[in-house]
Amino acid sequence: MRTILELQKRLKTETSFRRKYPNCKENDDTIHLLYVSPCLDATGYYRAITPALELNKTASHTAIITKIETFDFNKRFEDYENLIDEQLLYWADYIIFPVIFSDVDFFIKAIRVLRPDVQLVMDVDKNYTAIPQSHTMSRKIGTRDKEQLLSNMISMDIVTTATKPLSNFYKKLLLQNFPNHTTHVVQLPSLVSRLGYEEIPPLKRNDSQIIRIGVLGSKSQLSDLLVLKELVAKTKEVLKEGVQFVCYGWNGQDIQGELVLKGLAVEYHKPVAFENHFKTLNDLALDIVLLPSEKNRFSQCEPYTTLLECAVYGIPAIASVYHPAKQVLKEGETGLLAETSDDWVKSILRLVKDKALREQMGKNALKSIWMEQHFTSRQLQLFQDLFI
Repeated sequence: MRTILELQKRLKTETSFRRKYPNCKENDDTIHLLYVSPCLDATGYYRAITPALELNKTASHTAIITKIETFDFNKRFEDYENLIDEQLLYWADYIIFPVIFSDVDFFIKAIRVLRPDVQLVMDVDKNYTAIPQSHTMSRKIGTRDKEQLLSNMISMDIVTTATKPLSNFYKKLLLQNFPNHTTHVVQLPSLVSRLGYEEIPPLKRNDSQIIRIGVLGSKSQLSDLLVLKELVAKTKEVLKEGVQFVCYGWNGQDIQGELVLKGLAVEYHKPVAFENHFKTLNDLALDIVLLPSEKNRFSQCEPYTTLLECAVYGIPAIASVYHPAKQVLKEGETGLLAETSDDWVKSILRLVKDKALREQMGKNALKSIWMEQHFTSRQLQLFQDLFI
């Protein structure tokens, strides 16, 4: 994370344009990508910051990030100070925005007058049309916001999404609402990058006899996490001792404030700033991670980055068949899939009781992610082919 934090500091404090944006060179025979004001959170990291830095390692593309914002849950893109230097507008071949809910029609028209040949891109990270009422985001994003987002999307040349289900959803929705639109909707996967793991110590392993089972999430994902409630009674019967549940980012309570994993041994860890997230996950020394999910369109379109992060540390996952992790998890090889509460209990028992299987799945997951979900030349080609 050192490189990213140094970049964030430079973009915030440097006053000289040339020192702030050393990559802004007009005639360098590369494709120029301008990423506008990503936040240092999971979305900004996976969808803008690491793609920009990894593309800068290629001979064909050059990327500049205007600024890296400190994440604030109460703010949206339009609440930050999103100034784009005119020199960057003339430099860019593609301008990539995060999700915008306010009316940007005037802004887009102004850009098109200055740069009629520039390609405008919006990266959409979630299914904002299908936010469940239980999600904290539902209180921030209303019907008008969702309608304006769709209007903003069709003013773009390209809309990118992290997952195939999300790409397919918005392709269909935009066609239904705007039959004559010309926006190209395409998936660009979220990938792991070594830039996030700089200076992190070697993989930490649980050296105790207690199996540590991770439950990763936050209150915003409460409807997904409550899937675990059905497991408690059955799990208590078969896992009376020798297992420690570890909740990271979630206090273990349902909407009424009652403990979901009541009666089980549980360890709670508060969420941390994203720059400390990978180190914290390593320090937890988990043996298994559970990825529950409701059967709904919002959850199924979510990014599967939690699975990627666990795989980097060699942690095998048990994921719901409705979780987006299903898109990359290899059943029986890098993890297990579960649907019913019986499936969950059987899968947990299988990995708890079989240390060799648990460790082999973890090794398989680690190898698979760095081979297939990393910024390899093959994966980078997806970006190079889109931004031509």
